[in-house]
Amino acid sequence: RALADEHSSIVVYKRGEKGLIAYVDGETIEMGIYPVKALKPTGAGDAFMGGFVTGLAQGLKPKDSLQRGAASAALVVTRVGCSPANPNEEDLQNFMRSHHINQ
Repeated sequence: RALADEHSSIVVYKRGEKGLIAYVDGETIEMGIYPVKALKPTGAGDAFMGGFVTGLAQGLKPKDSLQRGAASAALVVTRVGCSPANPNEEDLQNFMRSHHINQ
């Protein structure tokens, strides 16, 4: 929280299976994960960041962007490889419609 207050408007603390805590413009957002059977952890962080930043760039609210990042990470860990495992927009939207974040 102190880091966000002093140095940045957005700080995201990812806690693996415990979800995340984000501090966005003075607001605290806690979020669980999409429960999936992971094949490997490789690429989850990069996928999360890509989904999150893309959501912000598209004008989504921070919470929706965080959810998008969580979905991207969940998809990547269920697939073989790293770059080829990254979801496209259709994959991501289908996953978010059919899966729910645990709280």
